[in-house]
Amino acid sequence: MEDKISAPRARVFNVPLGNDLCDVTAQWILQSAGSDPLAIASNILLLPNNRAIKAMTEAFVRQAAPGMLLPRMVAVGDMALDEALGPLLDPIDADTAILPAIGSFDRLMLLAKLVNDHRPPDAYLSPAEALRLARKLADLIDALEVDLIDFTQIAGIADETDLAGHWQSAYGQLLQILPAYRTALVARKLMGPAERRNHLLGALERRLAEHGNTLPIIAVGITSSAKAVARVLRRVAFSANGQVILPGVDLDLSEARWNDLSPEGDDEKQGFGRRRNVEVHPQFHLKHLLDLMGVDCSEIDVLPTARAEPKGAAISEIFCLPEHSVMWQGLPALRKSLPHAKWLEAEDNAQEAKAIAVRIRGALEVPQKRIALITPDRELAVRVAAQLRRWGIEVDDSAGIPLLQTPPGTLALALVDAISSRFSASSILAIAKHPLVFAGEPRLEWLDKVRLLDLALRGTANGLGLSAITTRLKMARKVNAELVDFWASFASMLAPLEQAGGQTLGDVLANIRDVATTLTDGAVWRGASGRELSRMWEEVTSGDLSSLGRVDPTGLVATFNEIFSCAVVRPPYGGHPRVAIYGLLEARLQQADLLICAGLNEGTWPQIAQPDPWLAPAIRRHLKLPTLDRNIGLSAHDLATALGAQEVLLTRARRDRGGPTVASRFLLRIKALTKATLEADNELLSLANALDRPPADKVPFASRPLPMPNAEQRLVSLSVTDFDQLKSDPYSFYAKRILGLPVLEKVDAEPSYAWRGSLVHDILEKWFTQDSCAVDRLVERADDLLAQEATDPLLRALWQPRIAAGLRWVADETKRLMIQEGRVVAVAEQPGTVTIKGINIRGRVDRIDRTAEGDLVIIDYKTGMPPSTKQINAGFALQLGLIGYMAEELAIKGVSGAATNFEYWSLAKNKDKEFGYIAVPTSTKPSDNKPDKAEFVAFAVAQAEAAISKWILGTAPFTAKLHPEFALYGDYDQLMRLQEWNGRQSISGNGE
Repeated sequence: MEDKISAPRARVFNVPLGNDLCDVTAQWILQSAGSDPLAIASNILLLPNNRAIKAMTEAFVRQAAPGMLLPRMVAVGDMALDEALGPLLDPIDADTAILPAIGSFDRLMLLAKLVNDHRPPDAYLSPAEALRLARKLADLIDALEVDLIDFTQIAGIADETDLAGHWQSAYGQLLQILPAYRTALVARKLMGPAERRNHLLGALERRLAEHGNTLPIIAVGITSSAKAVARVLRRVAFSANGQVILPGVDLDLSEARWNDLSPEGDDEKQGFGRRRNVEVHPQFHLKHLLDLMGVDCSEIDVLPTARAEPKGAAISEIFCLPEHSVMWQGLPALRKSLPHAKWLEAEDNAQEAKAIAVRIRGALEVPQKRIALITPDRELAVRVAAQLRRWGIEVDDSAGIPLLQTPPGTLALALVDAISSRFSASSILAIAKHPLVFAGEPRLEWLDKVRLLDLALRGTANGLGLSAITTRLKMARKVNAELVDFWASFASMLAPLEQAGGQTLGDVLANIRDVATTLTDGAVWRGASGRELSRMWEEVTSGDLSSLGRVDPTGLVATFNEIFSCAVVRPPYGGHPRVAIYGLLEARLQQADLLICAGLNEGTWPQIAQPDPWLAPAIRRHLKLPTLDRNIGLSAHDLATALGAQEVLLTRARRDRGGPTVASRFLLRIKALTKATLEADNELLSLANALDRPPADKVPFASRPLPMPNAEQRLVSLSVTDFDQLKSDPYSFYAKRILGLPVLEKVDAEPSYAWRGSLVHDILEKWFTQDSCAVDRLVERADDLLAQEATDPLLRALWQPRIAAGLRWVADETKRLMIQEGRVVAVAEQPGTVTIKGINIRGRVDRIDRTAEGDLVIIDYKTGMPPSTKQINAGFALQLGLIGYMAEELAIKGVSGAATNFEYWSLAKNKDKEFGYIAVPTSTKPSDNKPDKAEFVAFAVAQAEAAISKWILGTAPFTAKLHPEFALYGDYDQLMRLQEWNGRQSISGNGE
């Protein structure tokens, strides 16, 4: 510090672990005020943030009678600090007037423009990437300004370090961007937020130095080591009417251990004198702050209204530096136990949330007991809140909900996704089904139409844009005119979004705003989340978006996410008065009777900070900026504070949605120190597991289905392809043909074998009916297929070229057989019907060729692999043989003769990795174990007669998965509840 403050002793107090900082501070102020109620109002409280103001207000309400005048509370991070402090900053000369701060979004756009303007010549930056880099750059600028590091100090540092190429490039960009940023702010007569805060705090520090403070000023819970903040705290601590109250300073730490936390070291190998691992200690940031204030640890007193807790000794040992842990073995039992804590390890975060909810519900049975859940895992917090609702307990998550996860945010994101995907069916249905869309009286009628639209849009899409869906609905067989009219009305509402390509982002956002308003009748802007979305929308659209250029629809979702991802909706008041959910930041000034520390996994608690893309670690160390370890130390202090509560539960899950997890380093340290003394709460897990477990005697597992329809119900017509399913999985045949339950495809489904087969058959049918099987025309149709645009990139990039290559092979093979063997195409894509045992069997022939001798060759096209020999021999591939029987029985128009040859023409790759090959299901040599071609038709007919006699005309049950090795499809597995009985009971007595 520049000047020496003359004071006998700094007035710095500590609130030991185990005390509620806000409560004991409120008690201390009330005790100091005595019986004078106005004395309380004369106090000025400096607090770290607005959340702390809320917590302190609630503490005064708990500690004092109604009608009390609260002290003036000010957040030191407030951009309007000058207005909040009022007369304390008066008089400020006009020459030293502090300029306003640039808006957060305006600064983001300014930095994004500078990042784009100064990018390397050969580099391309998408708008989303430019915004991400701009946000990281804003964080770096704040860090520099918080530590009072002038931008000019960065120049020349790279000469002292050996930087990799990418760091050199980033460093060069930074040297250009920072002066340009400063010039732009000066031109706008604005300041950066951290710079303005520094000026405000500097003005306060000068005011206190020059004029003193006649009113009591108490700084509470401020642990920031920002130099401007430290100077104010120092001035307050040494003033006559000032006090500084710090949370959780370990006054019992030995002098040697305290000095070991100094950031400077003698080991030059670590780079610029900075010691490693010191910043991970929970006391590091407090020591750093006290050093900046010029206060020694010995000058700190315990706040008179606070109490010392013996558990603090064990907590101190848990988080000691690694080199000090060698002393754990010689510690007394008191310093190695946490009798007030338990731990729980769940299988996954769903079970963890359920166990936490059970614990909270049980604790509420104790009158006046306050419970708080602390977790940085927002998904886990949402799960716990949802579990608590089963008992009617509404709890507020003070960390808030990301705006894009609220109903208004998800609707806006769905509209953006529709633009980006060029109105895929899934994005259209996501908008139509959104709870805010037509949420009034016509909601049920609207949803009825949306469900019909859902059915009509299932399967693989073949076009892009709203017009493609219109065409698809008009061409569909089972779509009525009423649904087409409904879609036309809905499409007209979405039409303004279709012009997004090439527009500016401002125009696109304006269109999204209008469409969202129309679809919801303005409901998207109502409520807490709607108002926050409206505020953000206004801030974004009123800013300069020109730096993002014209909109590329494919990157719009990423850009939108980057802009709105930081917006959070805070819950209103009204949750349960004794239950709270906090993030780590919100919990720093809070305490409760039971604290549950959840999500204790590495990467969650502590969260691992992302590396700075602008400054190399060596340069950050040279500038003495906080390293990534600083966040770990703050997370350690948060957990240490929580461990001081009266009762603590520590929880983690072995798995989350990303896969297996690793226990937090903090939890591992706790278990290593306490060993067998830390009790596991296994009873809580048992209660959580039993919570939703149905009684075994009331809800048994389903048995294997054996439906037995009556004789009339069994009399259904069959397709030649039905026999394979009827024999291998009779239940699926029963569901499909007798119950009439069609298979529902997925929306925007990937190309299935059925879809690819339909596409190929449609082309080949047109080739036969329109082109008279001209070989050159089939090649042209294959080329036309490649020229078509498709919605799914996978379809366009993968399947269209494969199918086209397969069709070219069909054309070439047809031409070869025509020239070399004299084979000609007799018929293609022709239907036929034949009767077997009085049952109509229908089929559609893919193609029949006639040989030079006049015999028939039955051909079946396959887009995948043809049936195996085992499948054919077992009678589970009867299609070719039954088509041959139809041809011999004159059931196919234009064909007569003996079916002597059978071929599968597969469009898949052959052994030489080329598309297309012929597989013959009948015997071509004695050792191939295939049926003889002369007996192939009779074999297929015999198998079909047996199946008809058994299931259609007989009384056999339609057993589920009778021959699972040949049941190739699982369309009805859920209906038969396969997972409940498969493998749990004998499959003997299966109906054969």
